[in-house]
Amino acid sequence: MPDQISAPFIPVQYTGEETETSSQKVADSEQAAIAIFERAVKRLKQVNEWGNMCGALSSSFQLVDKQGEEINDAANPGMFIRIDIPGPGNSAGKGYDWVSIEQVEEIQLNEQQQLFFIRARPCGHPQQQNAGTAHFLKEEATSSFVVSRDDTQVIATVYGRNEVPNVTADDTVDKMRNALVGTGGAIGISKLQWKALVNGLLEE
Repeated sequence: MPDQISAPFIPVQYTGEETETSSQKVADSEQAAIAIFERAVKRLKQVNEWGNMCGALSSSFQLVDKQGEEINDAANPGMFIRIDIPGPGNSAGKGYDWVSIEQVEEIQLNEQQQLFFIRARPCGHPQQQNAGTAHFLKEEATSSFVVSRDDTQVIATVYGRNEVPNVTADDTVDKMRNALVGTGGAIGISKLQWKALVNGLLEE
């Protein structure tokens, strides 16, 4: 279950699998907790660095604009994340899996509570959307990357919701690949890399 602060901002689960991968840190003071929160938010915005935090066996991540050009900047709505998952690529995504960033929000709930999140959703390649969803999960799925602070406690969590393998892909090879990856392989690997990510967000 999402923590009390994050819960209202996490999509409702209605189909497929749901996953939650979390790490937390309790600071010595509220000021120290604010510093941890702000540092974690800064790290989370730098999507291109996620792979370094996730470890050598994880996927690699690259921000891309609508023209398919690589971006070295902080994450913003309307950008895409190009994901290079170890193993066979996705032909619909020109060898990659793709998600679109649909929401980025930083919210000060009150003096003791604050929240930041990035929500992403499977999509097509930015330059060939008509080729269909270029991801091993269907577009109903979302990934919410959340950092929250409640007084001296800071929590970093990745919430996966409505994770259904994308076995309706047009390409037969993609269909087989997505079924294999989406029914356990990549979801299991994702949990391992997300655990490394949330730990890395909160590290000193």
